Amino acid sequence: MRRIGLATAAALVAALGLALTLGLLGGTPRGAGDNGDGYRLYCGAGLVPETPSHQANWQGGVVLDFVRGAPCPDPQPSSAAVFVRAVAGGQGPFSLVELGWLYVLLVLLATLLAAWAVQEHGPRRLLFLVPPLVPLLEPDFARLFLSTFGEPAGLFGAYTLLCGVAVIAATRVEDGFARLSALVLVAAGGVVAGLAKVGFLPLFALAVLVCLLTGVRLGAGRWWSARIAGPALAALLVLEMLAPVRAALDWQERTYADVNAVNLVYSLGLAEFPGSAPSLRLPEAAQDGAGHAFYPDGPDELPGGDIVVSAPGWFQGQVRDMLLAHPAALARVVGIGLQATEGRGLSYLPDRPWTPESRPPVNSGAVSGDMGGDPVTFRAWLDDMVVPWWPSLLVLLGLAAGVAALVWRRVSALRYGAVAAVAALGALSIAAVAVAGDGYFEIAKHVWLAAYLLDVVALSLVLAVVPVVVRRFRTRPAPSRPALETVG
Repeated sequence: MRRIGLATAAALVAALGLALTLGLLGGTPRGAGDNGDGYRLYCGAGLVPETPSHQANWQGGVVLDFVRGAPCPDPQPSSAAVFVRAVAGGQGPFSLVELGWLYVLLVLLATLLAAWAVQEHGPRRLLFLVPPLVPLLEPDFARLFLSTFGEPAGLFGAYTLLCGVAVIAATRVEDGFARLSALVLVAAGGVVAGLAKVGFLPLFALAVLVCLLTGVRLGAGRWWSARIAGPALAALLVLEMLAPVRAALDWQERTYADVNAVNLVYSLGLAEFPGSAPSLRLPEAAQDGAGHAFYPDGPDELPGGDIVVSAPGWFQGQVRDMLLAHPAALARVVGIGLQATEGRGLSYLPDRPWTPESRPPVNSGAVSGDMGGDPVTFRAWLDDMVVPWWPSLLVLLGLAAGVAALVWRRVSALRYGAVAAVAALGALSIAAVAVAGDGYFEIAKHVWLAAYLLDVVALSLVLAVVPVVVRRFRTRPAPSRPALETVG
């Protein structure tokens, strides 16, 4: 009963903290304004923004209220869309506040299961849930739960996955039911995060890897019996996800192939490889468009843009081949992707609710630095960062902590290294997919979930190192004092 009580208390703390951060308990709701991406999801539920223009993007605030309309024919396949339809399935008006409460409930349930399982060897193991939970409650992350983006489903999925990893790190192979609960959390989190948007698919692959490497023994079975459950679940996940992943990739290719190709070629390819226009079969004048993106001017304003749009797949392949052929350049662009996690605040997305008095910002047509569609503002934004190398260092430290956790398994404090390593791999893979898929355009939003994962890495490292340091100082022998000579 004590174990269940502590688990319930931990889950209530998580849910209450999230609800307070979102302003759902008597405060002003805080969310994320739409930049145009939200339509991909809410249109599939037949929702129409309750604004004079019946649009939610660039309204100067978060559009919370919607009315009913006809569903669009080709919405984005996403786990986030499933959550939207789950709370918007009735009749009459709909509010994003309802969606926020759904995420609060989901966080409560995931935390409840994780908090129960992680206590297999005592209540102190609840500390393993601190690294995933604390960053979840940061306003820069939590506020996207009140939005119609795919990002909130990715955040919830990543949190659930890492809760499962935390349970695995805190338990042993013989802790059968606790380990099974962890695998459920990892699998569910990987599916939800991976299907939130194409850019988060690496988290599904990461969940499959964790399942493959996790041992679970029920009862007094032989040693090999511990290696069945994890790989079996991993195989089942892959088989079940083939169709949804294919549908998501097909939708992305069908809907945004030309946009992604233009962004990749101009904002990244020509910017990182000056003079590469001829090798890309583009006119020399295409170099003048280096650093720019498909939006806001479109390919018509970019020399050679019409050529890129005519064969998007070929151009995407060419830029990626150039990156693979130049490892230093690949490391640099992935490092820039990681550096962009410092723009987690997404300053161009307002957080206050829209009202009839709300007005778009005066410079709404300008491309801010964190949007990555203008070479001048983008480079200035990067140069203003005080510690640009910190995210990359966190990834390296997280991976090193994972190696340490494998080598010194019996050191309980180093078990946090497993959580750090999984989070670091997730952040690195999301950043790599972001830059290789859409260049630098809207890079801060594309790596926003990686920013959450890096915060998990940082907290995991702190919890791993502090006990070791404290123990070292406690066991340090006291300095000997010289004996006092007696006179007489």
